[in-house]
Amino acid sequence: MGGSTRLARDERISSPLMPQAILAPAPPAVRALLAEWGRTADDPRLEVDPGDEMLGFLRDVHGGDGEHALGRYFLSGASIARVLLQVLRWRFGDAAAVPSLLDFASGYGRVTRFLLDAVPASAIIAVDLLPAARAFQQRVLGVRALASSAAPESLALPGRYAAILVTSLFTHLPEARFAPWLHALLGRLEPGGLLVFSTHDLSLLPAEQRPSAGCCFQPVSEIAALAEEDYGSTWVDEPFVRAALAASGAPGSAIRLPRALCGYQDLWVVVPEPGETFASLSLQTEPEVVVEACDVTGGELTLRGWAHGRYGGISRIEVALDGALVGSAPVDGERDDVAAVLGPTARRCGWIVRSPFPAAASPVDSVLLLRAVDARGARHVVWAGRPVTAALAARGLQAREAEAALHNVRCERAAERAATGQEIADLRATVARMRASGFWKLRDAWFAIKRALRLTDEA
Repeated sequence: MGGSTRLARDERISSPLMPQAILAPAPPAVRALLAEWGRTADDPRLEVDPGDEMLGFLRDVHGGDGEHALGRYFLSGASIARVLLQVLRWRFGDAAAVPSLLDFASGYGRVTRFLLDAVPASAIIAVDLLPAARAFQQRVLGVRALASSAAPESLALPGRYAAILVTSLFTHLPEARFAPWLHALLGRLEPGGLLVFSTHDLSLLPAEQRPSAGCCFQPVSEIAALAEEDYGSTWVDEPFVRAALAASGAPGSAIRLPRALCGYQDLWVVVPEPGETFASLSLQTEPEVVVEACDVTGGELTLRGWAHGRYGGISRIEVALDGALVGSAPVDGERDDVAAVLGPTARRCGWIVRSPFPAAASPVDSVLLLRAVDARGARHVVWAGRPVTAALAARGLQAREAEAALHNVRCERAAERAATGQEIADLRATVARMRASGFWKLRDAWFAIKRALRLTDEA
């Protein structure tokens, strides 16, 4: 297998302590997820390289749970590809009609493998810094693979391209490299072409960490093989990105679609023609679904949370257990707390599903799937795993929310103490000014005389 592991058909689940190379056998939750998409675990395009840092990162995020990490790996890759394919269809009419597509900074093909559902492999060129990633994509996915460079001025790519997709570069660039990379990529775009890239918005950071310059770079990322000063974690605001586009010198039009990728990253769509309004660009993105509670008590399964569709509404949540639909509920509960963060369109986003828990089912061994039904009636798998995993994740979320609430209380108390301290300091300064005044000195002299004559005991 050349150092990679194909998803086997057995049901083994890797231990968190096992080396990453045996992470890839397809456990039940992953097989159920793939079945929702009409795929099987022996699909050659679903081979996963154990050296894929994104898979390792997801495994760390999910506490060493290899099954859940692999499911999230596929879910996120498929979600990003669906959005990108919608943009390609908007621009070219049919994604299969794109004559050339540069999948830039494509890694080990987490997204590429799903782009191949609509774009011929012969049209795709995968570009990445890592030789192992390029070799994997060329061997497994059948696309042409070319080397990238750490610096934009060193980039050597032949010709121009009709579409350039960049979903894992501008979220990692230091400020000085941001505009030069845009210039380098825009310069390789064909007339009538399309550049799509993603960013982290600065608003994702706490207010005190947002610099006025509109760009925050931190030298840390999930890719250990790349130098941190070249590839870290980056947050930017819209004015910064538009200034960088203007600095490229290429005329054109651009639109920012906030949090259009996986409910987190902003998507930027850039075309060479000035004056494009993007009015006809309509997306249905992955619904944002949060499970706040998952309990199995007294033979009943209860799931509760909220769901929001930034691009395309969400009407219902469906719950399937071991392949059978066990319950569904409308997304219509009032959630002022969510609306306070996401805006008024998210106010009616609450949902709760209660259903009998089958006697044959197990909180540990059964497979739980959550689907979000959008306003068009399409179903999106948004979660795949075990009931116990959902319960643990929900409790972790509750703990983080409690810690955040406690932090807010501490901040409020600190602010109150600071305000009180400032008020006391202001009063002391006022008293000091009064004592220094001529009137106060005259008052002190008068009281001194009264005390000498024993007319008062006042100090």
